Amino acid sequence: MPEQIEVALNFPMINIPKRSKVCICGMGASAMAGEIMSDFADESSSVPITVVRNAELPKWVDEDTAVIVMSYAGDTPETLALYDQALVRGCGIVCITSGGKLMKRAEAEGSALIEVPPGLLTRGALGYMLGCTASVFEEMGICGSRTELNKMLPSLKEFRDSLTDDGAENEAMVIARTISEKIPVIYSLVNMRAAAIRWKMQINENSRMMAFCGTIPEFNHNEIMGWTEDKISGEFIPIIICDNDPADVLKFMTETLCRVLKSNGINPYIFKVKGSSDLEKNLISIILGDLVSIYLAYMNGVYPGEIRLKSAGGPRKEFN
Repeated sequence: MPEQIEVALNFPMINIPKRSKVCICGMGASAMAGEIMSDFADESSSVPITVVRNAELPKWVDEDTAVIVMSYAGDTPETLALYDQALVRGCGIVCITSGGKLMKRAEAEGSALIEVPPGLLTRGALGYMLGCTASVFEEMGICGSRTELNKMLPSLKEFRDSLTDDGAENEAMVIARTISEKIPVIYSLVNMRAAAIRWKMQINENSRMMAFCGTIPEFNHNEIMGWTEDKISGEFIPIIICDNDPADVLKFMTETLCRVLKSNGINPYIFKVKGSSDLEKNLISIILGDLVSIYLAYMNGVYPGEIRLKSAGGPRKEFN
């Protein structure tokens, strides 16, 4: 992923529109780069940004909105529908794709187009999609995301390499063994919401396991009751992704939920992530989760680079 980001940050940015609002459109893994950049922009930009995982644009999206349409393969039906709606409404459009119908439509309509390398599973192209989105954000004047990503590439590579040394015991292996017989529920602080979503998706697709995700402090206001009262909660395991140096109120909420869980016989796995910004913390957490999902896949005897639906009896086409 870090190498993909490095390559994508140098892609040419041509005719990138500038508007006062931003709407990011995508489904599944194609939308992940938008989630990550949205988390980062929340701490550094005054431009409102919304990620739409749907087939209908919100009513507020208009000619004063920049719409970033993301579909790695370029054939996602919902995303193509959103592209068509954005055209009708006169939005400033940027398409990020490797081909398919989206590329053909963008070329025909004259929409800004950023082409990424084809031939990957969508979830394996996150670095390319992320680097492009970061560059678009900076070109639009939303935030210095391209500059920030460039700065953190060495630390991302170093962390990734620490988890992939041959024969080395590492945190990803430990987590995979810890959760392999449970149903993982990944919680993060709100500033790392994208990491929790990515963990869930990667465990679903790579490991062929059920997984769920949520955020803190929302956890403390409802889900805590299910964990402490439901008789089947022992079948699940909470994974807490938290900032190594959070705000006092979030630190208190996280410590409280961990204490309550442990007092009820539930032992969460806690990952305290360090980083210079929310963006770096998100990406470090994502790298860890990606590798956890791959270790889990091998523990489960499945190949993580394939998409297969049992009922279909064979590989299915990947749309997002």
